[in-house]
Amino acid sequence: MKILIFSPLALENGRGGEISAIELAAGLSNYYSVLLIDSNRILGKELLSEEVIKKKLKGLEKTIRIKYLTLNIFNKNFSFPRPGQILKLLKEVKKSNIIYTSMFNVTNVFLFILFSIMHKKAKFIVGFRKPLTSDKFLSFYNIKYRFSILLLKVFRKQFYIHTISNHAKKFLEHFYKPNRVNHIIHGVELEDYQQSETNEKSRDVLNFIYVGHLDDVHKGVGVLLNAIRTILEEKSKLPIFFEFCGSGPLEQKIRELEADYPNYVKFHGYVNTDIVHEYYKKSDIFLFTSRREPFGRVLIEALAAKLLIICTKTFGSIEILKNKEFAFFLDELNITAIKEKIYSLYELWEKKSKFEELQNKARKYAIHNYTFTREVQMFKKLINKIMNE
Repeated sequence: MKILIFSPLALENGRGGEISAIELAAGLSNYYSVLLIDSNRILGKELLSEEVIKKKLKGLEKTIRIKYLTLNIFNKNFSFPRPGQILKLLKEVKKSNIIYTSMFNVTNVFLFILFSIMHKKAKFIVGFRKPLTSDKFLSFYNIKYRFSILLLKVFRKQFYIHTISNHAKKFLEHFYKPNRVNHIIHGVELEDYQQSETNEKSRDVLNFIYVGHLDDVHKGVGVLLNAIRTILEEKSKLPIFFEFCGSGPLEQKIRELEADYPNYVKFHGYVNTDIVHEYYKKSDIFLFTSRREPFGRVLIEALAAKLLIICTKTFGSIEILKNKEFAFFLDELNITAIKEKIYSLYELWEKKSKFEELQNKARKYAIHNYTFTREVQMFKKLINKIMNE
């Protein structure tokens, strides 16, 4: 059995999709012959070094990179592989029984539909990992996603759909047969989140942490920063502390907040995925302010590190955290709602035994439901089902 996993972007981007491709390739390589292919497309900062990528691949060699050309038309970037690179990729596709790629753009969909026509014995799995819609109904994002979904419907015979949320599964079942749409949990390697005596949480200060991209359009960080500034202006003597790990457009605004309140705010910048668990483990409450999110890997990491969650109502957070005692949903993403939740969590923290009880429940929930081992086993089950049809 030969499996090809194609990442539309360079692994060095280090975002959720690239990390998922690396982990999936490494996990499945324990059972199948796996080849991981990426492209040369870099968006912004390179967050993963070659050394980290090799470590995550756990011995699986990343041997092929497909080179793309990018054109800017009306302030929109359009990327497509060079003709010789298409043949190079097709050569590897023809050697494979199953090809996995993520829904990225229309070019990627066209490319793999072409491959399905030229390699009729292969089975293709397309992963829907990004939000299915944008808030703007007529946005370019919505148009290209709907077009891609309909294209795959036309050529559906060789294609299977993978989603990381039940909400996406229900939506996509309007376009494809239910037995072709497969929900597989997004697992996280949780071994590093074991508590140790050297990483006990502080009992004297309530630590809040945000981990992720630092923007307001998608992640709502601008509103969060304004709320924290208001809290520190009102009650600067509370034993509370706020940490930020990540990169993005609002870095300067966080630095300004840190400069104004150095005893209450710390900005670490981007933290390597190999050590980010150490930042989670010394914190108490995770701040999740995304405006839209299909899943939320950071939520699982935070839960595994015994963090309670303050979160917005996104498809991902609701699916993971609905009716959980350790999750505290914001009715709206605004300064007042964030302030109220932070103050109420502070009052809960003062009741040490109840707070610690919820922390332990959070960790047990993550480890029971969202391990990477479980994700790999679900992929194995899907692969076996596909090959036996």
